Amino acid sequence: MRISKRLILSSIFACLLLTAFAQEQDSTSVEIAISESNVVDDRNAVLSSAAFVFDYGKLLGFVLPTEMKYEAGLQLDFWDKLIVAGEYGMATLEPNVAYINTGYVSEGYYYRGGIGYKLPMKPGNNMFLSFRYAQSHFSDKGTVKVASASGIYDDLSIPFERKDQTATWYEVVLSSEKQVWKGLHLGFHVRIRVMGEYEEQEPLDTFSIPGFGRTYSQVLPALNLYAKYAIQW
Repeated sequence: MRISKRLILSSIFACLLLTAFAQEQDSTSVEIAISESNVVDDRNAVLSSAAFVFDYGKLLGFVLPTEMKYEAGLQLDFWDKLIVAGEYGMATLEPNVAYINTGYVSEGYYYRGGIGYKLPMKPGNNMFLSFRYAQSHFSDKGTVKVASASGIYDDLSIPFERKDQTATWYEVVLSSEKQVWKGLHLGFHVRIRVMGEYEEQEPLDTFSIPGFGRTYSQVLPALNLYAKYAIQW
């Protein structure tokens, strides 16, 4: 039985077309798989954002005669869930009602660090719950004025100064913020500060600790206003 050349050529051409079509389909499948793999990798990125945080509420100290404060920090978000935050600040405190007949100044620097969890919110809004450890390094000084009740003697001024003091405390922080423009957010921290340890002084104890506040209570609430600029992935 003879097979014509035309039939043989037609069969070979059909096989070539089928082979080319199959290769094209395999190439498309590979491209789709690679694309899907890239999407999965982006979604599973470990570091989701890095941000610089500035406490603009501290700028009120420029118009207050009793204090001067500066504070800024960094925040890293991992998997869009876990946050790691660090803060550094400096303060000079001159409370008017520290002690009777006593001028008082406390100044130094402090830092905080801790971890937290990002609570689910609608797009453009964020809320965080975090726990932080804080430490302050400071000095305080003042002058005690002793007046003569009878007026017979001159008034007496006794200066004092304590250097190289430290204090530690712990904080529970609830933060809420809203995106106002691209990576710019405005928000606030509600802090509950719990004193850990500091060395009490005699005869006049430390009145104010930079970063913590007044020592009359072991637990102090605080509210901070901040601006944050975040670079997101």
